[in-house]
Amino acid sequence: MEKDKEKKKRRKKEAEAGKHGVNDKKSVFPRKPAYMIAIMLMGVAAIAFFAMMIIADILPPDLTIIVSLIVTALLVLTCLMFASKRRWKRITGIVLALAFVLVISTVTSFMASTYSTLEEISATRTNATGPVAKSVNVTEEAFNIYITGIDQWECEKGLDLERSDVNMIVTIDPRTKKILLTSIPRDTYVRLHTAQQMDKLTHTGVYGIEETLSTVEDWLGIDINYYVKMNFSATRDIIDAMGGIRVYSPATFDSSLKEEYHYDQGWNLMGGNRALYFARERKAFEGQDSVRVENQQRVVEGMIDRMTSSTTLLTHYGDIMNAAGDNLTTNLSADDMTELVKMQITNPVKWDVETQKIEGEYDMDYVASLTQSQKFSVYRADPASARKCVEAIQSVLNPKAGEIEAAEKNSSRSFVVNYINHLVDSYKKIKDKED
Repeated sequence: MEKDKEKKKRRKKEAEAGKHGVNDKKSVFPRKPAYMIAIMLMGVAAIAFFAMMIIADILPPDLTIIVSLIVTALLVLTCLMFASKRRWKRITGIVLALAFVLVISTVTSFMASTYSTLEEISATRTNATGPVAKSVNVTEEAFNIYITGIDQWECEKGLDLERSDVNMIVTIDPRTKKILLTSIPRDTYVRLHTAQQMDKLTHTGVYGIEETLSTVEDWLGIDINYYVKMNFSATRDIIDAMGGIRVYSPATFDSSLKEEYHYDQGWNLMGGNRALYFARERKAFEGQDSVRVENQQRVVEGMIDRMTSSTTLLTHYGDIMNAAGDNLTTNLSADDMTELVKMQITNPVKWDVETQKIEGEYDMDYVASLTQSQKFSVYRADPASARKCVEAIQSVLNPKAGEIEAAEKNSSRSFVVNYINHLVDSYKKIKDKED
């Protein structure tokens, strides 16, 4: 009888323990609907994330592997927490699952938006008309990009003729990490490619970007591989999306176009509008257009410096692409733009940026696109200055073997290796300043 009583007590204890989840020999995988739904949502979010990461392809290979391992580890960890018999772990799992779905969905949406915008602004992937790119491997070969700034706001599109207000050749060598900015004054007197008549360079924009590129190629005897065409709105919005830029002003002055903008001599932190009016200013200087060209270069330098920061690309890349929107067109393909971004994220070093401008002097002459009853102010480029600028461009396009070898020694194809080296160099610089 006593044995029977002991057996009954033991069975009663086992039954009570089973109710509280102790010594449960059944599957530890959760059966509660909330856990199953959370795991399903995490699975869907993870699949969408991996798919979009493959399609967008905006991260270096080793960084892609690291991110994938982290996402997988979080997914497994959450499942293990759900399977735990401890209540606090299951609650933590729910919180982790919600955070996982929210963050992964946001990142996936960001990648999808970025990829879509890249496709939209790339003229080679849309129905936009324009010159065909003279394509090169943008991460292995040097190339020229022509930047043309149109003197219009977004709301003025189609209401006025598109004059090319900013004309700049950007020569880029990804091997040596060198960039050369060559500015051409807007009133430069050139022979039009199509009409073979003399006109101001700014007026080539009226006939389209292809006329601008062909005219400059005829004049300087160089190939322009790609172009970037943007208006005032694109410049302003892109700078704002970057979080502003630092620009050096050689003099203190007030804007004649926007009274509230004042610029101090030295470094100025500028938002989009302030930087735009800095680049447009002429009347505040004796040199007028000559100084304006130099200030345009300073703004572009500030944008390059900000853009080539790995932090900016990782945190603001989508915002920058969205800011470009319909106000920027280019014949750089979406793949080329992605490869350039991946290259900079992989090796976040500071680029060596140099500037030059084609010198000359103002004169009066007839302009083909305007009335022939009178002469207009034009800028006659000095042939010697033009030749010197072309030689500098060719020097960047065709670096010496020693320059390439030196640059390759200081870089790796691995994001992890380069980022560690970058952190070490930054630490050394801080220690040197302290000493």
